Amino acid sequence: METEARKPNIQDLQTKVVELLRQVSYLMQRASAVLTSDSGSDRFAKFEQEINNATANVEDFELRMAIVAPMKAGKSTIINAIIGQDLLPSRNSAMTTIPTEIIFDAKRKEPLLNLSPKVREVFESGFFSLQRKIQELGMDVVQAKLGHYPHLVKLAERIAIKTSGAIDGEVLGRQRIIGNLSALNDIVRLCSILDPMVDPLELLTDVPKIYTPFWRSQTISQLEDKTAENAKLLGKLVIIDTPGPNEAGENLRLVNVVADQLEKCSLVLIVLDFTQLRTEAAEKVKRDVQRVIEFRGKDNLYVLINKVDQRRKGDMTPEQVQQFVAAELGLATDGNTNRVFEIAARRAFCAANFIQELEQNLKDLRKSQTALPLAQEVFGIDWEEELEEATLEKLEKKAQKLWQKSGFEPFLENAISALIAEAAPRCILSALNVARSRIIELQEDVQLRSHAINQDEEQLKLEVEALEADLQTLESCRNRLQAVYQIKDKLDGELNSILESIKKVAKVSIETYFNEEEYQRTGVMKKTGMEASNFLDWIHKYVKSPVEVKGVIEFKTLREAEEFADIAISYPKGRADSLLESVREQISQQIEQARTELTVVLERETQAIIERARDRLNETFNVNLSLPTPRLESTEINFDKPRVKRHTRILNRGFEEHTVTKRTWWYWLGLIPRKETIQIKTPEHREAYYSVSLQEIVTEVNQLIEQSIKKIKQEINQYLDEDFHQRVDLFFNDLDTYLTNYRDSLKQVQLNQKLSLELKEKLVQELSNLVPETFELVKNIDGYLEKTARLKANQ
Repeated sequence: METEARKPNIQDLQTKVVELLRQVSYLMQRASAVLTSDSGSDRFAKFEQEINNATANVEDFELRMAIVAPMKAGKSTIINAIIGQDLLPSRNSAMTTIPTEIIFDAKRKEPLLNLSPKVREVFESGFFSLQRKIQELGMDVVQAKLGHYPHLVKLAERIAIKTSGAIDGEVLGRQRIIGNLSALNDIVRLCSILDPMVDPLELLTDVPKIYTPFWRSQTISQLEDKTAENAKLLGKLVIIDTPGPNEAGENLRLVNVVADQLEKCSLVLIVLDFTQLRTEAAEKVKRDVQRVIEFRGKDNLYVLINKVDQRRKGDMTPEQVQQFVAAELGLATDGNTNRVFEIAARRAFCAANFIQELEQNLKDLRKSQTALPLAQEVFGIDWEEELEEATLEKLEKKAQKLWQKSGFEPFLENAISALIAEAAPRCILSALNVARSRIIELQEDVQLRSHAINQDEEQLKLEVEALEADLQTLESCRNRLQAVYQIKDKLDGELNSILESIKKVAKVSIETYFNEEEYQRTGVMKKTGMEASNFLDWIHKYVKSPVEVKGVIEFKTLREAEEFADIAISYPKGRADSLLESVREQISQQIEQARTELTVVLERETQAIIERARDRLNETFNVNLSLPTPRLESTEINFDKPRVKRHTRILNRGFEEHTVTKRTWWYWLGLIPRKETIQIKTPEHREAYYSVSLQEIVTEVNQLIEQSIKKIKQEINQYLDEDFHQRVDLFFNDLDTYLTNYRDSLKQVQLNQKLSLELKEKLVQELSNLVPETFELVKNIDGYLEKTARLKANQ
């Protein structure tokens, strides 16, 4: 009930805030027109554009919803049902490895896949890396390594002979989109199997985006008011298709990819398979859900129980499912908000797919591509006979009824309500704060001009000169501020200490490979999703005890050696990645402390200058001016991660024993032959076998760790130089702009004093009209800021 009650409040608030922002925009437009003859006109025209952009954000804020699922729980079917057509690739094996945004666009006639330059660059690089690896291994070895993934063999063959790795930036049409997304996902999986050190997912800063029409747009006008409003809001929905927590694949580092996308979403849906709840949910599904909670928390996590159309007598009832979710997954409902929805995605998809085809003016049922799967769902075992006799009208009714029985309608309605409750307040607060800051600037400028235009000409001249002196003092302060460099030097020493300490801990040894506790202690399992048993089983298969290890493990086949080498590489790399991640955290904390200290120093050194100018202007022109708030921006640090290589060698097999028959005179006078065992050296050609040198890998890893830490140190030094310089510049530029605006306003007043009496009186009147309106708008903005904050706190 609370969600239903909350939604109209938010939508009402949204409407009123948009109206208020338009008033602010109109006032900026008037101010720009009044001041059309001076530099203030351009400034307020820019303010007007800022307010218009903020208004558009409030009107059309995105509702971002991520969907995650254990493998084969029906996630793609659910997304395709919301889209209304089969748009996402799917197959029996795990499909999604790359997060994909699906953005509803009512203006589109057919779906469009957009790949940004950065996405294309990452995958084109991955394509050529795979091509080199395939040529290096040879197709026989590649086919052997891809034995469990036959669909990847054909792609590997195409990559091997293809001369260009160019990827289209835009792909139009359903079939081409499915083909291109399948290829991108398969490239990631090929890299994870053939060359684990090449990982496109680690380099992605953007994701593929699909723009698709909303399939129910043509029926909105026929719906009841409440349902129609929800349907319109679905047109602002952005769905994030993310890899499941347990997506199959060797060496796929999906954890960070999933976490990044979940953090950007207002709501997260986790899909569970109803048919598997009793058998797997106690442990496996529970573990998957907990991993999602680690990324995103419980507050906005909802559960979809899919395949409830397969419920039979004796299965869990809806009430028991709710109890299961509360007890096993720790997601108890609060009595007001339903967090668990039972759905039948296959039913929803078949219904939605047919209804969308109808909306595209389907006239002949025989030409329908979606009628057959719909008939299979609604007509049961007689579907073939029923379909022959069915009409478009009959199937449309069946589709609408199937949609209602799928459970999707209440799920989408509640999901949209929850998304609005989360996304709207944040967007509204941001827009109101932008509007308030710009209104205050306009208010102060207009007040200053209104009071100054009637002042003595000599007094104006003195004040302009005083402001120019303040600007020079501010610049002098910037040049002599040595405390900034002291803070930077102190931070540099602290970061060097962190890096030296981590260098000692990061180095690995042969024994590290056999110690599962070592990986648990460094957090490798938790952060990379590794299973220690996979690697340790390999070790114990060939080595009885870690004490016996000399650093080399032998294999009969090249395939075994390469598979082991890939796993052996991934373990120290995972360990190093985990340790370097802890370095990033420590460095971020230290930098943030230094930034806070820097801000305090800058404010202490400059506040006297600004306050002196403000007080002087207040005293001279009787206006209340505020102190500026300089911007303090942040920049992320990116680090390269260590890389290692595989090593193999060939050895001889030695001697063999053979039994021969001989006759000698001293043994029964040579009448009876005797048998004798002799040692015979193997033939000149040597039998090849393969080995992996753990010691060589360890040495390589340690060298690369040291190089990486050295590079991190260099990048930090460069970063700090640029960051501190940029932050100081931003701080002083903002203060400089603050004083410069007042000086320029007073210079403009000096010019205005030379206007004719008639024009001067007209300008004074127009300025006077603007002042009370700015106060009224600030008052209204403050009221809506309070309402929005209160609404957000009550969520």
